Amino acid sequence: MNFENRIQKYNAVLTESDRKITKYLLANKVTIRDKTIIDLAEEIQVSPASITRFCKKIDFSTFQQMKYSLIGTSTENKKSDHTFDTVYNYYQTIIKSTQQFFSEEQTARIVNLILDSNKVLFCGIGNSGLVAHEFNSRIYRMGITSESVTDAHDLLMKSSLLKENDLLVCFSNSGKTKPIIDSAKIAKSNKATIMVVTNFEQTALTKLADEVVLISSYKYIDDAKFINSQLPGLFLLDLLTYKLLNHEDLMRARQRTLDAIEKYS
Repeated sequence: MNFENRIQKYNAVLTESDRKITKYLLANKVTIRDKTIIDLAEEIQVSPASITRFCKKIDFSTFQQMKYSLIGTSTENKKSDHTFDTVYNYYQTIIKSTQQFFSEEQTARIVNLILDSNKVLFCGIGNSGLVAHEFNSRIYRMGITSESVTDAHDLLMKSSLLKENDLLVCFSNSGKTKPIIDSAKIAKSNKATIMVVTNFEQTALTKLADEVVLISSYKYIDDAKFINSQLPGLFLLDLLTYKLLNHEDLMRARQRTLDAIEKYS
């Protein structure tokens, strides 16, 4: 797992000193290649022991292992003079980064959650709502009973109607979106299953979840002109869609929906 993903994964346990180290490392990826732990400690104004603890906290065995991971990420994110190449490289970086969070076991488990549910409700606010709508658009065409909602009041009402064996899928990059958290609490009280797609573990939202799916954050791309918070979620969506359509009955249902609208094309 690369450096940025580890920072995401262990974000909840990082201290102020850890965040100071993180900020410096992310801003100086290119220059740390030949620096020792003592050099960095002096520049960041922390102790070498603080850097060692930081490395262990984000699951690196040694300082050198952490440094090589960071240098590798810097090489992947190298900017090009051409806009096409730059954006293409950013896409590759985000997809590779997101892939590190997934496993075959987890995606298979999520597919079973969807298939075993009486109803699936996808929710998200703002940009996360775009991914929720897209997932629902694909799922209901497979004959699965599903719905998506992005309005806070509608979400609270619809969550209150969920029951045992229903599934609420929450998209929230921060894990701090209040209407999403409140809806998850309501659904949980009704014994619905909660799945959360987010950037961070150990948030108020993930603590309510039966299944947590971590996705990469575009914010670790060091370019203010690149804004794409949907790509990691869409990558997950494509993986799950592909797995779902391995089921012949779902593929047949999807084909029926395509046949139904073909004459209007």
